[in-house]
Amino acid sequence: MVSPFPVLSPYMKTVGVCASGVASASCRRQEYVSIERTNKMRKHNLFLAFIVFLGTVSILAKVLRATDVPLEIFTSNGAYYNSSDLNMYVVVSSGLDVVDFAFYNESLINSSIAGIYFDDGSLLGIAAITNGPGTSFSKNATPSDLPGAGILDPPFVTTDEFRIDGDPPESHNGVNPVELGNPLEWVRVSFDLINGGTLSSVLDELNSGQLRIGVHVIALPDGSSESAVSIPEAGTFILLALGGAALLARRH
Repeated sequence: MVSPFPVLSPYMKTVGVCASGVASASCRRQEYVSIERTNKMRKHNLFLAFIVFLGTVSILAKVLRATDVPLEIFTSNGAYYNSSDLNMYVVVSSGLDVVDFAFYNESLINSSIAGIYFDDGSLLGIAAITNGPGTSFSKNATPSDLPGAGILDPPFVTTDEFRIDGDPPESHNGVNPVELGNPLEWVRVSFDLINGGTLSSVLDELNSGQLRIGVHVIALPDGSSESAVSIPEAGTFILLALGGAALLARRH
């Protein structure tokens, strides 16, 4: 004969008995085990979520971390070589597999970053050139070395093919100061790294001078051009001394 009552699973029977107020020790134990199991699952899921969160934060920190590197004029070809109105810098950051160098010119006077040069370091090769608003750059700059490179000690020696320049007319397609109503101009150079290279190692090389970045600045108000370079922390006073010596030599 078929029972008119539904067949309950052992767990459902236990819950029903416990709910009826006649719970046995076995029933209470099963309820306890069930609650413990649920709590363990929740803790496990929270732990997994926390691990995923940490991994995401780590990746984002690696991708988004950026450092501003100022570019200092070291030549003295015209009247504006030491102008406080000149303000050019590089933002160094890391992508997933590359290191990016984004060049900006926030000067208050006419000027254009027309050539960009790299000296040594753990860079493997140019992976991409990304032209921002108002810029158009290509590989293999002319001249092949940073103008005035021999003034520096040691001399700035451009690594093979680690150079780009603005397409003609350079003063128009280089990185120029922002004009009212226009977006900030920039150009980004992305490099693959030698095996084991990281953003941290690149920044260490910039601070030690093992890696140097140089730019050729043209179209200054008097028609002159100057060269600027990234300066390692210990080299600032050396650069100032070189600049002063160059100025004295020029005056005599």
